Amino acid sequence: MSGAVDPVAAAEERARIARARLETSAAALRERVDPRTVARNAAEGLREQAEAAAAVARRNPGIVAGTLAVAGLLIARRPVLALFRRRGKDTAGGDTAGGAKHSITHTAREGAKGKPQ
Repeated sequence: MSGAVDPVAAAEERARIARARLETSAAALRERVDPRTVARNAAEGLREQAEAAAAVARRNPGIVAGTLAVAGLLIARRPVLALFRRRGKDTAGGDTAGGAKHSITHTAREGAKGKPQ
């Protein structure tokens, strides 16, 4: 029976092939999760995105300038609003003592009718 295949030998051959495939997969996985590989891939991705963004910025400088201006105002909105509030109070010319009489803390301290509690 020269054409007969030994089932044990066939199973051992399949196991050897599966083991080699598993070792190859494990080596590829180790390479992918290696910190140096991850960092290199991230750096390449960032570089490609930066190049694409620079190309878009060169084609549309007005839109980029407007977007940066809006972003800057959003970041600095509190100091800008405080500047306008101070300027509004300075130009109002009103009496500061009169304004304090109607403040929430003053009203709460004196009660609803204006008499001390």
